[in-house]
Amino acid sequence: MPELPEVQTVVNSLHPKIINKKILSFDLLWNKTLYTNNLNTLKSEISKLPEIISINRHGKYIIIKLNNKFIVFHLRMTGYLYHSININAKSSYIRCFFTLSNNSYLIYEDIRKFGGFYYLDNLNVIFDKTGIDPMDINFSYDWISKNIKKRKKMIKSLLLDQRFICGIGNIYADEILWLSKIHPKMPANNINANKVNKLYTNILKILNNSIKYHGTTIINFKFDNMKTGTYKNQLTVYGRQNQNCKRCNNIIHRQKIAGRSTFFCKFCQKY
Repeated sequence: MPELPEVQTVVNSLHPKIINKKILSFDLLWNKTLYTNNLNTLKSEISKLPEIISINRHGKYIIIKLNNKFIVFHLRMTGYLYHSININAKSSYIRCFFTLSNNSYLIYEDIRKFGGFYYLDNLNVIFDKTGIDPMDINFSYDWISKNIKKRKKMIKSLLLDQRFICGIGNIYADEILWLSKIHPKMPANNINANKVNKLYTNILKILNNSIKYHGTTIINFKFDNMKTGTYKNQLTVYGRQNQNCKRCNNIIHRQKIAGRSTFFCKFCQKY
């Protein structure tokens, strides 16, 4: 599933291409792609709305603002949102597309049909089920120090909890914990102040570094007409089972933690 850096990469790619463009029409090719039950409203209103004002991100959600209306995409496993001057009629994976005022298209493809979008009057439904975004101005050492003390669950599980911090997924949780020398099973409220500070610093460091490389493409992630992210070449622990730890040279272990395959070093990341 695309995580924060991948979603930010999509936003960065689309921004110069769709800002100030007007949506002329909308075509839905797979009904379940629209999460909200307001297809008729969308079709009747879309061409009357003003130009696209902004495109931003909250956690793993892409937020397109049209005055007092919002189109919010969630890519999930295999979603692919991109801009194009034409539509590939041979593609069987296009689930919907928006025709823009410069005779181009905003197209959504999804092989597995898990992703989709909301058409909303406000963003309450998104913010009500997500926590703070790591790139939010309110995300700070003080915030994470205060809130982590209240949580007894394993730190790996907590980092994956989108209601706590939104945007971090399995790959970056492992990378952040390895760099911070924190065992993924460590109860969050048992992490000392020094390690909490490292955790805060490395959340921002890992996510920002990945954005510079346009995210991580392991299998499916792509953006801007089939480009892929290259951060997988920078990964220090994820996917390196039975290889030497890049810090202490011991063997990287793989274990299912918080329901996900987790990669860590037993020597560097003491429990």
